[in-house]
Amino acid sequence: MRSVRHLILLAMLPVVALPAADESEALLKSVVKNVRAGNQDALAALKDLHDHKLAADAVLSIIGDKRVGLGIKLRLAEIVANWPPGGTRTQLAGWLAKHPNCDDDELQFFASLGLLEARAFFWGILTQVKGPLAEVRDPTRIALAAKALGAFPDNPETVVTRVAALLDPANAHVLRSCAAEALGGMQHVKALEALLPHLGDDAIGKTAQGSLYRLTGQDFAEEADKWKTWLAAQGPSIPWKRFTALDYENYLKTRKLLKPLDDDPAANMATFYGMEFRAKGALFILDVSGSMTADDRIGRLKAQMTNILTAMQNKPASVRYGIITFGESVDSCFPARGIEKNDERNLRQATRFIERIQASGGTPMCEALNHALSRVLPAGNLDAIYFLSDGVPSDGTPAQVLDLARRIHEKYKTRIHTISIGEQPAQNADMPSLLNQIANACGGTFTLPP
Repeated sequence: MRSVRHLILLAMLPVVALPAADESEALLKSVVKNVRAGNQDALAALKDLHDHKLAADAVLSIIGDKRVGLGIKLRLAEIVANWPPGGTRTQLAGWLAKHPNCDDDELQFFASLGLLEARAFFWGILTQVKGPLAEVRDPTRIALAAKALGAFPDNPETVVTRVAALLDPANAHVLRSCAAEALGGMQHVKALEALLPHLGDDAIGKTAQGSLYRLTGQDFAEEADKWKTWLAAQGPSIPWKRFTALDYENYLKTRKLLKPLDDDPAANMATFYGMEFRAKGALFILDVSGSMTADDRIGRLKAQMTNILTAMQNKPASVRYGIITFGESVDSCFPARGIEKNDERNLRQATRFIERIQASGGTPMCEALNHALSRVLPAGNLDAIYFLSDGVPSDGTPAQVLDLARRIHEKYKTRIHTISIGEQPAQNADMPSLLNQIANACGGTFTLPP
């Protein structure tokens, strides 16, 4: 055992700097530790550690940790996607090849990286499908494979047509949505032609329009004839663009600022708090907590839902919908499956459900989203969720609510639109509210009714 005098002498020795390699290793360990504690900002250090021999191990330990939130894993994917080719990225591709049955979180991560070395791996997932795509039991993995292949603009026609086949309306929404998104990265005329028939599709139309913009820089919205005229004018020399999904979002924001004031979706009767209802499979998740009694918020909610149910009579019978309320408890309009087809019997049941709503209890957002995630979405084939609340979660943190919403969107490609009741307009655009963050992260629209 060391004496006190010996310890004092050691403390008096000059501090010797660690070798650079040891410092990097210590930093990697620190990053992993902090990320596991929920600190997403710690990931920033990884931008400069891509060439460290242990970088791949650090990344894999984070991705494989069930305690790490999906938001952190998605941010990590953004960082690794920008690492230079070779080196650590090649190591990661090697790990994937040895673990073809990795879980969905891990596959989601790899599908976002644009790994050239993993291109054949993802193509293999698509070609292994036997029988009708509409009968596939686990469409998520096939959808992620299509998403991964969308990173390569030089895909041959065989790949493009295989991905285009996923657009068939008979297929699960997650397949159709990921395929529409992936085609936006494939510079092939077959990709353009495959997207045109789906421009007005209530489930994937906006995604198809976005992909056409990303490929061409043109925007003819749902007007397929204008797209065909433009394509004919280009001949064999299409001036390809390589715009990203973020480029398209920024374009839409600019277009919205220039939109005529009389271009108001509220003129359409099928609206929910002024938001146009367009979906083939939709779930309304509604806050009926005690605070909804203020300013007769619950009365307005009932009126808005009654308006939607009335408009449903003019929608096709193939449209499906469900209603979940959360307050004193989480309740479903259609307890058996959570979502039902648009017919008279279900309309009467939904109308009675809305009439009986009473505002009481807390705001169990996590319980409501978990109910949707575990009991409705697996077989629901939903493309839209309308999430309304006037408060903050009473059964978890905002970060947990956001992570659940992200998980729904990433696994099922369901857009989550949010309506915030009683919220004051944000004074700082860099600090959006929870419901605003959910809409931004989940491909939806945020609405702040007056």
